Amino acid sequence: MKFLLKIRQNLGFSLLKSKVKKLKREKAFNNLETASTVGLLFDSSQQINYIAAANFINELRDNGKIVEALGMVLNQDMLRYFPERDGLKFFRLDDLNFWGYPKAPCVAPFINKKFDVLINLCVEENLSVDYVMGMSMSKLKVSMDLKDNDFADFILHFGTAVKLDSELLLKKIKDYLSAFRRG
Repeated sequence: MKFLLKIRQNLGFSLLKSKVKKLKREKAFNNLETASTVGLLFDSSQQINYIAAANFINELRDNGKIVEALGMVLNQDMLRYFPERDGLKFFRLDDLNFWGYPKAPCVAPFINKKFDVLINLCVEENLSVDYVMGMSMSKLKVSMDLKDNDFADFILHFGTAVKLDSELLLKKIKDYLSAFRRG
C-alpha cells in the first residue's frame, strides 16, 4: 500500500510541476515593509507552529498588513485545538484528492489571492503544501529550501546541520526580508 501511495505522490508532484510551468502570474519583489498583503502557509500538526503563526499574524496586523493564513492539520479531530478566526483557515490531510492535493473549500480562494508576499513556514516537504505554494498567484513566494522546491521565488538555505522549527524559520525569514529594501 505504501508503494502505491508513493507512486501516486510522485505522479501528483510531476503533474503539479507541469501545471506550475503553465501558470501565469505577476511577480514582484516585496519585503515586509512594502508588502500590504501577506499570506502565510503553516503546518499545525504541532502546537508550537500554530502559536508562531498566530503571533506573526498579530505582529503583521499591528503593522497595518492584511494577513490571511492557511494551516494544515492532520485530521478533523485536530481542528478543535486550533480555532479558525478571521483570516485563518485550515485544510485537513485526510481531505485530499487522488493526487494528494487539498480539496477543502478554503484552499482555492487562498491560492487565487494575489498576496504581495506568501510565506511558507513548513519545515518538512509535503505535497499538499507544495500544491498551494506552486499554484498560488502571489507576487513573491518565500520558503526554506525543501527537496525539489521549484515553487518559491525566494528560497532560504540553512544546510543540514541546522534543525529548524517554524519559530526559527520565521525569525530567519523576517531577518532576510527586512534586510532587502526596494531601490
